[in-house]
Amino acid sequence: MTYLDTNVLVYATLTFVDTQSQQDKAIEILKKLIDEKSLVLSSLNLLEYVFVMKKAKEDTEKIESALKLFQSFVMDENDGFSAYLTKQLNDEYAFKNSFDLYHVVFSNFHNCEKVITFDKGFKKFKDICKIDIL
Repeated sequence: MTYLDTNVLVYATLTFVDTQSQQDKAIEILKKLIDEKSLVLSSLNLLEYVFVMKKAKEDTEKIESALKLFQSFVMDENDGFSAYLTKQLNDEYAFKNSFDLYHVVFSNFHNCEKVITFDKGFKKFKDICKIDIL
């Protein structure tokens, strides 16, 4: 199973991007994970996705269509996840980057093998979890 950071979802679906190669890569990653049925997402992915897409003034129908697809890959926050997440917030970097931390801890909690992101800041979380951050 592979968890995607929201930025991969956004790059894959934005109408206008500043880096076409980044969008091509995001689309390729997303299609592959959907085909393999190995994609894992969280509710936070959906919230961040809508926020960014609305801010980019993307079409509402396009956003709703993407959400319908993405929703089918969302895993729930089980009992114990909150405590697990809170335990990780004792690090200064983690506290200041709590949304990124959420993604890493969520993916680790759900036994994902890796997290794919375009955010280089995620690499600082490698010590927190035994998960590959690409």
